[in-house]
Amino acid sequence: MSKLNQDIQASHKILSLLEKANDHAEHIIDMLPGVFLIINEHGDILRGNIESTKVFDLSYEALLRTNVSELLRHEIWLLFRHYFHALVKNPSETSIKFELSLSDNHGILTEHPYYWHVRKMEVGNGAEGNLYVVMGEDISQLRESENRLLNVFSSIPLGILTIDETGAIEDSYSSYLECLLGCSNFEGRQFEEVVFDPIMEDLTRAEQQGIKNIYACLNQEESQFLLHVDSFPKQIFYYRDDKKQNGKYLQISYKPVNYEGVIKRLLIIIEDRTAIIEAEKEQQRAQVIEKQSRAVYESAIRDPLTGLYTRLYMEKSVLNRFGESEDEEPLKTLILFDIDHFKRVNDTYGHDVGDVVLKDVSAAILQEIAEQDVPIRYGGEELMVFMPGDLNQGMALAERIRVGVESLSIVVDEKNIQVTISGGVAAYREGEDLKQLIKRTDQLLYKAKEQGRNQIIVAD
Repeated sequence: MSKLNQDIQASHKILSLLEKANDHAEHIIDMLPGVFLIINEHGDILRGNIESTKVFDLSYEALLRTNVSELLRHEIWLLFRHYFHALVKNPSETSIKFELSLSDNHGILTEHPYYWHVRKMEVGNGAEGNLYVVMGEDISQLRESENRLLNVFSSIPLGILTIDETGAIEDSYSSYLECLLGCSNFEGRQFEEVVFDPIMEDLTRAEQQGIKNIYACLNQEESQFLLHVDSFPKQIFYYRDDKKQNGKYLQISYKPVNYEGVIKRLLIIIEDRTAIIEAEKEQQRAQVIEKQSRAVYESAIRDPLTGLYTRLYMEKSVLNRFGESEDEEPLKTLILFDIDHFKRVNDTYGHDVGDVVLKDVSAAILQEIAEQDVPIRYGGEELMVFMPGDLNQGMALAERIRVGVESLSIVVDEKNIQVTISGGVAAYREGEDLKQLIKRTDQLLYKAKEQGRNQIIVAD
C-alpha cells in the first residue's frame, strides 16, 4: 500500500474518532440539567440542550433560530442584557453570575426564579466572534424552602438577625424583633446602635468592652471569636426613651458564619427572658419571706438557750401526734429528764454557769435522738424527749443520754464541772391525755431521784 493510501486511511480514522467524540459531547450536553445554551455576542442561540427546549416549549430547530431576547419577558431581557453586555465589554472578565426570573411571554404568573452563570468560551468562532455558555438553574424549590424557613422564624418568639463584617444589620428574619426592640427598619443600621446605644449608660465597663470585641472578631479567623465570645454581652435589661418601667430582660446568643475560615457574618438570636426572670425574682422574694417567717416561727417554738422546742410547741403540736396520726409518725413514748443538783450548780457557780450546763446537757440530748424524735425544754432544768419508739427503745435512748451527760466535762473559768441526770420513761396509754402522761413520767423521775439520782426508771 502506498504511503498516500495509508495517509488517507489514517485521516478517515481520525475523522471517525472526532465524529464519535463530537457525538459523545453532544450527548453529554443534551443530558445536562437546567438551561444550557451557547450564544454569540448578539444573543443568537447556536446550541442548546433538551431541557432548554422543554423550558421554552420550542423544538430544537426553532430554538436554534431564536435570539435570547425572544425567550425572556421584556423587563427580564433588559436586566439579562445588562449583565451579559458587562461581560462582553470587559475582556478581563471570564464569567458572571446573577439571579433573574424566567418566564415565557404569557406573563409573570409563569415566572420561576433562576440562578444564571454566563461564561466566556476559551475558543471563539471566527464568523460569530466570541461564544458564551449560558447555564440557568431553576431555584424555585430553594426559594420555597427559604420562605417556609422565614415563616417559621416569623412565628417563633425570637428575634433573629445577621450582621455583616462591618457590624451592620444585614437581615432580620423575624417580625418579633420589632416587638422586642420597639423599633423597625433594622437593615443597614449598626448592631451596636440598635441594641446597645439606648442602654449604654447602664452597661458595665466589661460589657462595653464586650461590644467592641464583637466588632473586633468580624472579618477575622474563628479563633478570634472563640477568644472573645465569653466577653460579649449575653443578658441585658433593654428599654428605649428612658422608659425603664417598660424594659425587658433580653438574652443574646452569637453564632459565627464562616467563609473559608474567616468570619463574614454573625447570626444573632435575641430572646425575651422577662417573664422567666421576673418569676425567678418572685420565687426568690417568696423564699426570703418564707425564710423570715420560718425564723420568726422557730424563735417562737425553739428555746434560744438550749435549741430544744418550747413548752408552747409541745402544747400546740405534740398532743396531735399521739395515737393515730395521718401526717406524721405517731408518738408513743415520753422520756423526762432532770439535771441532778442543778440548784446547787446555780448557787455555787452562778446562773451564767447554770446556763452553760443546760446548753451542754441539751446538746448531749440532741446528739443522741433521731430526726423524728421531739426534744422539749419543759421548764427550768426539766427536759423531755417524745419519740415514736416503744418503751424498750425509750429506755435504751434514755440510758445513752444519761451516759453521755455523765461523761461530759464542762469547763467554765478553768473549773471542771461534772453533772448527772435522772430520768423516767413511760409509754402512752390509749385515751390518756398529755397531762396524765407527763404526770406518770414525772412520778418515775421522782422515784429515780429518791433512789440516788443518775439513773433511769421505766414504767412497769
